[in-house]
Amino acid sequence: MKRFSYFIIIMFSILFVSCSDFLETEPESQYTASQSYKTPADFTYAIAGVYNVMQDIYRPNRGYIWFINNRSDEMRNGGSYLDGIDQFNETASNSMLETFYKQYWQLIYRSNKLLSTIDQVTFSDENMKSYIKGEAYGLRGWAYFMLGWQFGGMPLIDKEMTVNETKGIARSSQDETLNFAAADLQQAANLLPADWTGSNSGRMTKYAAEGLLAKLYLFNSKYKEAQPLLSDIIRSGKYDMEEDYVNCFTDSHNNGKERVFEVQFSGGLTGQGDEFPTGCLPQGYTDKVLIPFAGYNTACRINLEMLDSYETGDLRKDVSTVGNIMVYGVLEDQYSFIRKFIHYDNYQPQDQHDWANNLPIIRFTDVLMMYAECLNELGYQSNGEAFDILNRVRSRAGLPAKTSLDLPDQNSFRQALRQERKVEFAFEGWRWFDLVRWGIARETINHKFAAKDEGNGRYSMTSDDQLLFPIPYTEISRYNDTNVMWQNPGY
Repeated sequence: MKRFSYFIIIMFSILFVSCSDFLETEPESQYTASQSYKTPADFTYAIAGVYNVMQDIYRPNRGYIWFINNRSDEMRNGGSYLDGIDQFNETASNSMLETFYKQYWQLIYRSNKLLSTIDQVTFSDENMKSYIKGEAYGLRGWAYFMLGWQFGGMPLIDKEMTVNETKGIARSSQDETLNFAAADLQQAANLLPADWTGSNSGRMTKYAAEGLLAKLYLFNSKYKEAQPLLSDIIRSGKYDMEEDYVNCFTDSHNNGKERVFEVQFSGGLTGQGDEFPTGCLPQGYTDKVLIPFAGYNTACRINLEMLDSYETGDLRKDVSTVGNIMVYGVLEDQYSFIRKFIHYDNYQPQDQHDWANNLPIIRFTDVLMMYAECLNELGYQSNGEAFDILNRVRSRAGLPAKTSLDLPDQNSFRQALRQERKVEFAFEGWRWFDLVRWGIARETINHKFAAKDEGNGRYSMTSDDQLLFPIPYTEISRYNDTNVMWQNPGY
């Protein structure tokens, strides 16, 4: 079946032949929407271009998931190619941070360009007009959400502007930025359809927007606000857990019942394939058993304590990790690597950049577990609905159920749920987010660094200032006005 990734291929190749970074010095005509977006078809092409930025963020071997995993306690520190991200000594000159920052802003720019002109155009299908607006609001909201929790307060720009105009808008606070993102995501949920079918499968839906909004609310511990959104997704009947954990990630189940929102990729040497799975295994891996070619020299090893987090018999461990592989002809029997994203049963990639596996942003299991977290935080109930959810997740993993005898109070259930999130969503890019929002990032990271194989205390997260990344130096320089764009504390 054709999927939305093919829609992106066609539409993007027609309209978006090059990209422009936010605030990059270019002629103002590059930022003038009046030269395009004059027909309904133009907006169909335009929204494909917005989605394409999401692919750019997630596609490269050194893309977002790879980057954010190494900030957490999931991966072993020590890769020189990480530029200090894993050891908490990064600087504002970190090239990866600069790339992600600009990509988020590129997504905002393209969304604003679309939203600034769409109401001036008459559509024969007004529903489609609303849907495209909803997608633009949703993707802009997602970008501001990601910028807000990772970099702090941002300039809040809700329409197309010239470069000089944008330079006059100062950073807002982190709370203001996340509130702006929340408003966008709520607007998206109001405008978007409940689902898409056929070649449109994979586009943002009402429930994807609600899931992102709920996750944003959980970042600020707004459990009461998140609960009804998560309940709406659960009660919709449109999603369910996969019976087998591996099918949360196989290409044959792209856009399936577990997938609430994911980044779309397609194989076939179209230029729309994913590259991240290749980078999960090292360059010296040439057995062609797990992948049909060698991996990359930027492959990262899994932290030993992370491996020990899996209970005996947990089926998720072998789906998510792999050890005892041959690297340059030598058995690597001390450390393991990520396997979760290299399960394919529909399309075999033809080269290192040609994976058809979508990458998850929100799975239905995440929706359920966020809902269980809300229930517990709003009032522990012995053997209640939150227990049902926890045990449903554990049952799929082949693990025994927990009861109130095991978890007799709110805090014990909280700790059990946090542990379950750690292994259920391992390497999916949310562990650092969870550590930050739970307020345990610093103690967790320093516990990791205390291990003998992690430096034996050589490294440390020295300050809560490091909950945020530095604003890239190039952005500070571009503004050249610290009253408008200033650096985060500690950098």
